Amino acid sequence: MADKSIFLGPNQSEFNFVYWQFEIFTILFVEQLLLISVKMNFLIKIWAQGNPGNILMMYLSALKIRKHLGYGDITNVKIPIFGIDLPDIRLAGWGLHNTAYANGRQAGYVPAPGLAHAVRHSDAKFISLEGYCQHVKNFPTREELDYEQFFSAIPNGDGGGDDELVINIRGGEILRGIHQDYTLLPPEYYYYLVAKTGKKPIFYGQLDESPYMTELRSFFPHATFIQSRGVREDFDFLRKSKHIVLCISTFSWMAAWMSNATTIHFPIAGVLNPMQHTTSMLLPLDDPRYKFYMFPVYYGTHVDQYRDYLDPVRTTWQPMEPDKLREIVPDGEMYINDYIRSLNIEEYIEYYPEKSSVFDLFGNIGIYNDYMNNGFFDNRAAFKLERGFYTRTYHQVGLDMSCGRIKSERDHYARIGQYMGLKRMP
Repeated sequence: MADKSIFLGPNQSEFNFVYWQFEIFTILFVEQLLLISVKMNFLIKIWAQGNPGNILMMYLSALKIRKHLGYGDITNVKIPIFGIDLPDIRLAGWGLHNTAYANGRQAGYVPAPGLAHAVRHSDAKFISLEGYCQHVKNFPTREELDYEQFFSAIPNGDGGGDDELVINIRGGEILRGIHQDYTLLPPEYYYYLVAKTGKKPIFYGQLDESPYMTELRSFFPHATFIQSRGVREDFDFLRKSKHIVLCISTFSWMAAWMSNATTIHFPIAGVLNPMQHTTSMLLPLDDPRYKFYMFPVYYGTHVDQYRDYLDPVRTTWQPMEPDKLREIVPDGEMYINDYIRSLNIEEYIEYYPEKSSVFDLFGNIGIYNDYMNNGFFDNRAAFKLERGFYTRTYHQVGLDMSCGRIKSERDHYARIGQYMGLKRMP
C-alpha cells in the first residue's frame, strides 16, 4: 500500500504525526484515570458478624486480600477494643463472592491470590467475604504485619510473668450449651500442664460460678483466680502473658496469636479441632511457640450436665507434634488458587454450555463466581487437556500420579504445568 504521507505537504504530515501522538496519549491517560478510579472505589466487604475474635479473623483475611490485590477499601468492620470502625458501604455493580458455603468447604480458607487474579481478569467492583474466614493461612504473619502497631495494646497493661501459667477460661454463654463445639476442658488437662511446666497457675477470664468452676477450684486450691476485667483488658492480659493456655474460643486464640508469648498451649478440641469443626483450621503448625494436645471429638452441653460429656475425655487426650498433625490435617486448601489461575473461561463454557447464560449476564465475573463457589468443589474441568498427550509428552507426570504425589493430569497442570508453560493439547 502506498504511503499516503508522500501526497501531503511537510506541514500536514507533521501535523498528522503530532495529532496521532496526542490521540494515543489521550487514550492512555483516560485508561489510567479509569484504572485509578477502579482502585479508589474497589471494596472488600465483610458480611458475617460475631464477637471480637471472630471479627478480627475476618478483618485479617480482608487485609491479606488487600495485600495481594494492592488496593481496596475494607468495609463493614467494627472492633471497638481497637477503635476500628469501618462503615458499611452499599455495594454497586457486580463483584466476586467468597460464599459461606465455599468458605466452609475450604475449612475457612480464603483464596486471596486466586481472588486477586480473578479481579485482574474481570471488571469486578468488589470482593464479598461471606463466611467466618477461620483459617490460619488467611492471616498476615508477624513478619508481614506489625501487630503491635496495627492493634495497639493498653499502655502499661499487665500480664502473666515468666513463672506463671495463664489459663484462659471462657464461661458466659457457652455454659448454656449454645453451640456444641464450644466445650469446657477437663481439670486434669490443666493439672498436667501445671505439673509439666512447674509454673504457678493463674485462671483468668469468665469465672462464672457453676458446678464446673467449683470442681476447678477444688483441683487448684492454691491457684490465683482472676475474674474478667472487661473485653479489652482481658484481651491485653492474655496478649502480654509469657505462657498461655488457650480456652476454646476465637477471642483467646487471637490474643495468643498477637502475643509475644514464649509458649502457647493449644487444646485441639471443639471448635479448635479441624477434624470436628470442619469449617475452620486454626492450628499454627509452623509457629514453634505452640504446643499441641489432641482431644477426642466431644460435644458440649449445658454446664449442669458438664460431667456427662467431660468425664469420658478427662484422660483420653495426648500431646501431639506438628509433624504428626501435618499428616492428619488436610492440606489441599491452598490448591484452589492454582485452579482459579488455570481457569480458561472459553473452554469452561464449551465444557458446560449451560454456563453461557451466566457469562451473558455477568461476563467473566459470573464464570469466576460459578467456578470458585461451586465448580471447583464439583470437580468440574477448568480447562481442556488431552490426557494421553500430556502423559506421553511429560513422562514424570504418570509416575507422580502412580506415587500419589498428584491426583490427575489436570491436577498436575493446575498446580505445576501452567507455571512451567507445559502444553495441554497436541
